Amino acid sequence: MTGLSRLANQAGFIVAYPQGSLGSDGHTGWNTGPANYPHSNDLRFTEDVVHQIQNQLCVNTRRIYATGFSNGGGMTDVLACNMADIFAAFALVSGGIHPVSGGCHPARPVPLLEIHGTADTTVPYNGNPANDREPSVQQTLATWVQLDGCSTRPAVSTTQASVTTERWDHCRDGVSVVHYRLRGGVHAWPMPGSGPGVDGHSIDATTVIWNFLRAYSLPLKVY
Repeated sequence: MTGLSRLANQAGFIVAYPQGSLGSDGHTGWNTGPANYPHSNDLRFTEDVVHQIQNQLCVNTRRIYATGFSNGGGMTDVLACNMADIFAAFALVSGGIHPVSGGCHPARPVPLLEIHGTADTTVPYNGNPANDREPSVQQTLATWVQLDGCSTRPAVSTTQASVTTERWDHCRDGVSVVHYRLRGGVHAWPMPGSGPGVDGHSIDATTVIWNFLRAYSLPLKVY
């Protein structure tokens, strides 16, 4: 659906699609908080996946990234809070965010991209407090702006009639928080075209995400 494999072949990067475990609701997913979601140790699982890929392939360990859609976007938020020493940057699409167990304490300021449609009824743009205190998109962004020590006022631009970009720069360690607000966008991966599971916006989320992520590397370790 995302076209990430095709882009990986073109741009020369590795892409992996980890499978979540089964929750009490009968659906596979990630341990991001709600009682009916899986309650496996997904942080340990993710770390194991990264190490396995590093053992099998030639990996630039300073340029490992995480991205996810819906519950996967929520898991990406959890990774940003807990594994910023492994992943260099993070991108969420229609992310279902919930309070992170133990709080959010990233090891460093993290670059973060969030893409969300205003007509999303699965993960509403304005939040859903009844679903395990799911915050609004703006609340999530405000949290990361504060954690990253960014300027309080974003640069706002409208690149297309239905796409507004908010960008917080001047954050600690030169990172940025970026948000694409898709007016009328639904709960789907945005890409040009239309059809089942496709948002239909002219924005190509896959390319936008890769262009954001690839700009960042983990800081060099000093021994």
